[in-house]
Amino acid sequence: MLQYIVQLALMRTTTNLSSRDQKLLSDFPVDIRSAAEKLHLDGKSTIYAVCPDPKCHRTYAPTFQDGSPIPSYPTYCTHRQFRGGKCCKTRLLWPRSIAGIEISLPIKTFVYWDFKDWVGGLLSRPGYEGMMDSAWETRNVDQSKMHDIFHGSILQGFKGPDKKTHFSLGGDEGRYTFSLCVDFFNPLTNRQAGKKISVGMISLICLNLPPDIRYKPENMFLAGVVPGPREPPPDTFHHYLTPLVDQFLEFWDPGVQFSRTQQHPHGRLVRCALVALVCDIPAARKISGFAASSHNHFCSICHCTRQEHGYGNIEYHIWRRRTKEECYAAAERYQNASDDTERLTAFTASGMRWSELLRLPYFDPTRFVVVDAMHNLFLGLIKEHFDGIIGIRLEKDSADQKVLEVRFSDAWHTFSDNEQKSTKKLVRWLQSPLCASLATDSGRLEWKKRFHSLHERVLSFACSELHCEPSIAGQSRKTRITKFDMADALIDWVCTINI
Repeated sequence: MLQYIVQLALMRTTTNLSSRDQKLLSDFPVDIRSAAEKLHLDGKSTIYAVCPDPKCHRTYAPTFQDGSPIPSYPTYCTHRQFRGGKCCKTRLLWPRSIAGIEISLPIKTFVYWDFKDWVGGLLSRPGYEGMMDSAWETRNVDQSKMHDIFHGSILQGFKGPDKKTHFSLGGDEGRYTFSLCVDFFNPLTNRQAGKKISVGMISLICLNLPPDIRYKPENMFLAGVVPGPREPPPDTFHHYLTPLVDQFLEFWDPGVQFSRTQQHPHGRLVRCALVALVCDIPAARKISGFAASSHNHFCSICHCTRQEHGYGNIEYHIWRRRTKEECYAAAERYQNASDDTERLTAFTASGMRWSELLRLPYFDPTRFVVVDAMHNLFLGLIKEHFDGIIGIRLEKDSADQKVLEVRFSDAWHTFSDNEQKSTKKLVRWLQSPLCASLATDSGRLEWKKRFHSLHERVLSFACSELHCEPSIAGQSRKTRITKFDMADALIDWVCTINI
């Protein structure tokens, strides 16, 4: 058919076409967007209305009445943070006039791409279904080293919906596993007039695909982009996961019947499971329901606490592992709390919040939260080894070049770990070329704020070492030297040295 249309287009200038052929050519798309729309190449998506209250973020799916294509949303948010509590009542819609007709549109939106539609498209690609089915063949291979997630204990013993047989033993059914990634980024980057905006990305990887192709962009599923300008609080992010979890529940039991796939033209039942959460530590803790790494219950695997064990305890034989049942019970106590006080008490005792992923009957938060190799190894341990220990680093720009040589006495080695980090950061700043930045009032204020962000003990130590201690003499209203005073003194020292 396509070849026939191309031939007609080539003949158009030399041959009189029939009215049928002219109509066929006029309907043929002339750009990629029109072609994608005509051939239904774009994925199916749903626009959710999001509560604009930064403490709520409740999402609402559209409804359609009497076959109308115009979506309908509630006017006000009806979410209750606590059972029996007050409704949010934040307005969700704002009026807008289009072609003289006034309609109501959501103030804040979240676009969710349909996971079932994407899986159907993946299974229609030639060769993909066979590769995904064959991934289970390596599950029982006895190997001395693990080369893939299918060689690990989680998928080696992962049971299906009947809780008896292995998940892979589905007969003619397609059984596939996925990993979830959530990450936040600044779309304006960090150099756009100092503006900091954070939006989130929710994406999925099909683990049944071979490792060399599973992370290619065309094989990844983007479930949605969490709107900014700030990250949702930990208690509210699960609203954005609700549609995805709803579809994973359906994929688990009873499964989703596709009318046809690439290898099954007469249809096939497909079941899917979410078996890994791969994020950096802040996002992983927020999504899985665990407290931040600075909390007393800092570990997502065991019951070690900062007060009793600390970060440096390596006596692993006395560690007591968390269990799935304990996490579920603690999360339910948190979710069912009647007020902030009861919720805070439950969170302090366990370090667990409610997570939307806990609705999945098979999800084990103590085993499914994966250490992200990119953040932990490449941007963490390896970077620190080459950059901080060996001293191999690339000069990125002039801001990283050394202009001064600043040396302190060894007294700062007695500081706490965080204070030592602040000291290293201050030395790096003082040694960099600051004159151009300090020449303007806005630049001086920006660096003053940076210095003020450091520990007071570090600023005081630096002023003493560089002999530029600030003074409050003549300032009758001041009774003590502040961090801003010390920041001013250090900036004046830099300006004096560079004259």
